[in-house]
Amino acid sequence: MELTAAPPLEEGCDVPHLGRLAHARRAAAQAEFALWAAMLDHRDEARAALQATEPSRHRAATGLGSTVLDIAQTLAVSELSVEVILSTADTVRRSLPALWRAFSLGAVDAHRVRTIHSVLTTAHTDTLIGLLDTRAVDYAATHTPAELRAWLKRLRARIEPDQSTAEAETARDRRRVEIVHVDHAMSWINAYVPTTIAVAIEKRLATAARALPEIDPDTGELDQRTQDQKRADLICHWLTSCEGTQTTVRAEVAISIDARDLIGLTDGPGAVRGHGIPVPAAWVRELATQETTLFRRLVLDASGQVLDTTSLGYQPPGALRQALQWRDGRCRVAGCQVPADRTDLDHHHPWERGGPTNAGNLRSLCRRHHRMKSHGHLTAHHYRPPDTYRERVLDQTSVEIDLVHLQAA
Repeated sequence: MELTAAPPLEEGCDVPHLGRLAHARRAAAQAEFALWAAMLDHRDEARAALQATEPSRHRAATGLGSTVLDIAQTLAVSELSVEVILSTADTVRRSLPALWRAFSLGAVDAHRVRTIHSVLTTAHTDTLIGLLDTRAVDYAATHTPAELRAWLKRLRARIEPDQSTAEAETARDRRRVEIVHVDHAMSWINAYVPTTIAVAIEKRLATAARALPEIDPDTGELDQRTQDQKRADLICHWLTSCEGTQTTVRAEVAISIDARDLIGLTDGPGAVRGHGIPVPAAWVRELATQETTLFRRLVLDASGQVLDTTSLGYQPPGALRQALQWRDGRCRVAGCQVPADRTDLDHHHPWERGGPTNAGNLRSLCRRHHRMKSHGHLTAHHYRPPDTYRERVLDQTSVEIDLVHLQAA
């Protein structure tokens, strides 16, 4: 892969100030590469000199340790930080040459290189390693670090399903609750639980907090708590005021999965709607057998897009709204991570000017970016394409089933 021009993210930087920002971003990444390369060169030269003059392997290793110390003191960082950078740079330069070149050109920065390297250290197949040095490099150059991390998780779960499932099972065995007491008479309650459960808890808390009355029925006073404060109070009430063994409240956890993965022909992961977090196929199959699980089918075109549905009114019907949430995944502004089920459906061409209420004219925008659009502050280059949950890295056609599990909260 040759990267000789500016990364695609710089397209649309027709405003001079944005062009300078894009150039500065590239220069900053190239400066990080120059530092890493200089550290490698200094270490390699010192190693060669020691191997030529020190017959004892132990003395040579000790001398190399002093080289790390010299680098650390020069850069005013810890020796461990130097060792981590040298190890990462060594591995990337040797195993992912295209990523190393993209780093040298400033197409990706050190943070993205570390993110891809972290997946390389767990890779078991040449297929995944090859994709990390091709598709992952292209993706990293045009997406935020958070998007890159989520994409890499889905990619690995698709390419190495057995290893990913085994790791998920091991992690599930470590589920626990931790209570940490901190300053100012406050404490943290942390729960390490499966993502499907955590999403259900999050949805139930958000729904219950929004449903609280603005006026306290007992005192008649205005409830001035923030949404965060309301959620904290609710979870404390639930944990201290009921048995926790039965509940009549259920929260919806929506998961997208390829039909062949669901029936066991292949073992690609499902993906939690709005988050893109991969879930092992075995876990999705387990959910599918429960009586509270509903199945919803979306009709997709050949490229995986939701087929158009049109309504004559301003408000889209429920089926179209749900289809668009699946299509978009998140707010359609590039880099925004607000899940689609917490966004507004915006008419690209205003409805009052004849814009239709159909899939082609609607897109999910969070309230903040919806306001920007309404006031004319968003242009075409601010938007990203609809979300993709499956990584089409192998030659295959795809039929998707959408599974909705009603998780008891």
